Amino acid sequence: MEFRVNMDTTKILVAIWGNFSAWKDANYRYKNKIYTSSTTLPLLLDTIKPNYTYIILADTLMDKYDNIFTYQEGLARIKNEAGAFIKEKIRSYPTKLKEDNINILILPAVGTFSRSRFVGNPNNFYALVYFELARNILRNLGSKLAFISENNKPCLELYLDITHGLNFMTMMTYRAVKDILQIIAYFCNVRLIVLNSDPLVGSGNIDLNINEIEKINVIPAFNFYRYSDTMLLIPSPSGHEGVNALTKRMDRLYAFCSAFLHGLPVYMYYFYEKPKEDEIENIVKLFYDHIKVNVNGTFEVIQGLNFGESFISLLQGFLLSNLLMVNAKDDGVVKMDDIERIKGIFKHSRTILQRLERELGKIKRVRIGSEFKDYRFYAEANYSPNDNFDGRNFFAHCGFVHNLIELKREGNTIFIKPKQRFIEEIHEALLESLPSGG
Repeated sequence: MEFRVNMDTTKILVAIWGNFSAWKDANYRYKNKIYTSSTTLPLLLDTIKPNYTYIILADTLMDKYDNIFTYQEGLARIKNEAGAFIKEKIRSYPTKLKEDNINILILPAVGTFSRSRFVGNPNNFYALVYFELARNILRNLGSKLAFISENNKPCLELYLDITHGLNFMTMMTYRAVKDILQIIAYFCNVRLIVLNSDPLVGSGNIDLNINEIEKINVIPAFNFYRYSDTMLLIPSPSGHEGVNALTKRMDRLYAFCSAFLHGLPVYMYYFYEKPKEDEIENIVKLFYDHIKVNVNGTFEVIQGLNFGESFISLLQGFLLSNLLMVNAKDDGVVKMDDIERIKGIFKHSRTILQRLERELGKIKRVRIGSEFKDYRFYAEANYSPNDNFDGRNFFAHCGFVHNLIELKREGNTIFIKPKQRFIEEIHEALLESLPSGG
């Protein structure tokens, strides 16, 4: 579908910044407007008019401060200085720009500098930028997600400004943004525009164009992996029941995501798992609680824990389950109408959509009774029953296999439920079908 910006389009600007206090003024040009500033922000706020803006900074900016004794104190000083910097730049254009909905995200990074060392795993930055952007974009879309239909999808336009980006932060933020948007694209019309200005340092030129180095309508994709190690934090903190409980639910989350990946709507409902935002926040808080500051000698910030690889799978499942918002029931019973409602999310996979429509069409054509009976009870006369689980048939028929489900009808409503005796084998098949991430 062609992406068209309208009054209801949610516009988000994400900008990666380095040491903003060292930047020099330049004449930035974008969309036939020129602003003189040390940052692209005022011009982008005016030309894009984003509903929400996120400025991403690294905690390594603490390097320039004296007398920091706690990590939280260092974060507060960065946030205060960045906030004052933004206000100063916006005040230069008071009739046009507002600082409403500008959010500053300061995330842990690594590096050795003249006065300090920041020790840890750079992948922790990726995990945290993914979480912060995913949950904030969900909030930004808000109530629009409740009214999704195939003919009435919300529109999201995200601008990623990497002009002021710093080392690995740029690549990791781009990766996170792209993955998040590819999942959201199943449910919304999404456009990504990546911006980068002409170079300032070393060029001698201060008249700089802001270039659209990527502008795409995002195609849905779910790059989901199963990891053999389900630890969400490494090493796993002892005595934290919240982390342990969420870790135990990872297998069910993997099964739910696998059912989505393979277009198996009955089992998307059956294994539906929705990690809560506050549960993930508790894990993130534990990570921050284990960051230590050493002020004796060289100033050091040391990350005591690392996010496990499966933490990213958790975040992808969190995002997907919040977008899908199915009405799952403990007994696994699914209405045909509910499956019809969500089948449009598979339209970008012609194979899955055609299989789904074929299998749903078969069920609609049979005369179903008012009590649950095996689907095979309604099968054609030449159907040869099979009492075993066949993985190939399971995936080829989108889970609608005669000996695996039961059907009933109440009025015009058809109900489908999986047979409990096969659930364990189905669960295992779903896990085994996921690509291994290591």
